[in-house]
Order: sequence, then C-alpha cells, then structure tokens
Amino acid sequence: MSEENNKTEFERAGEAEPLSLVQEFVYFITENKKWWLIPILVVLAATTLIAVVGSTGAAPFIYTLF
Repeated sequence: MSEENNKTEFERAGEAEPLSLVQEFVYFITENKKWWLIPILVVLAATTLIAVVGSTGAAPFIYTLF
C-alpha cells in the first residue's frame, strides 16, 4: 500500500489548495443557507462606496442625487 492510501480525510484536506476569502464566504453562505447575509453586505458595500466617493471630487455630484 502506498502512503497516499493510508492518509486520513483530515490529512488530505490539509494538503488541498486553500480557498480565497471570497470563495470561502460563498461556500459558507451556500452550505449554511445564510442567504439573509447578502442584503446586509450589499447595503454595507454601497454605504462604503458612497463614503469613499463622497470624500473625493465627485462629492458634489453625489449630493445632488439625494
């Protein structure tokens, strides 16, 4: 028997290529059925984008939208 066949599932998982942060988060949402997190993250991302763009030269154009 080769040493590859003697490895446990835990050892094989430890040798696997690690997932990126986004891939791991998508996997978490799909496996745990946490679909309610998506709207919260979209709102937080939009708020962050508005705050970042609002501190640039585009601020006067953003304020006219509201």
